[in-house]
Amino acid sequence: MDIGNLLFNPNGRIGQKEFWIGVAIIFGGNLLLTWIPFLGTLIWLALLWVGVAVYGKRLHDAGNSAWLHAVPWGVSILLGVIGSIMLGGVFIAAMAGEGDVNMGALIAGGGMASVFFLLSTLVWVAYTIWVGVLKSDAGANAYGPAPVIDATAAPVEPAAPADARTDADLGESKD
Repeated sequence: MDIGNLLFNPNGRIGQKEFWIGVAIIFGGNLLLTWIPFLGTLIWLALLWVGVAVYGKRLHDAGNSAWLHAVPWGVSILLGVIGSIMLGGVFIAAMAGEGDVNMGALIAGGGMASVFFLLSTLVWVAYTIWVGVLKSDAGANAYGPAPVIDATAAPVEPAAPADARTDADLGESKD
């Protein structure tokens, strides 16, 4: 597996195993980058391209366009905007009192806004699982030849059924 091709080239196709490796790299990278203030944000922008490459190639493997990857982005952005507007409105309403902050409204509104942020995360989880389990097109499709399965693994031969074994297999002599 060519890791550079997996992470940076949006053309071609990849199988399920390579997809999940790519998702693990993206997830791990995002997790680590949250701890690096400015540089983490810049590298996160590069991970957006990595996501397009990994998800796009997996979508290609199932015969779908990589533009389908824009759907969860659009839903996620819409839910984020709705949640942010709700949160802003809650803060304005809570502070609008005569010096008193309405903590009940602040907590309730903040909780409702967080539901939209949670829905955004659930959209990505569901989308990732769906892309990861898509059935691959057999043979070549419009996006290229089928991904090559690791040929270095030795094939495993099944064991002979118990009733087909001979006396020599069992270590017994016919004397």
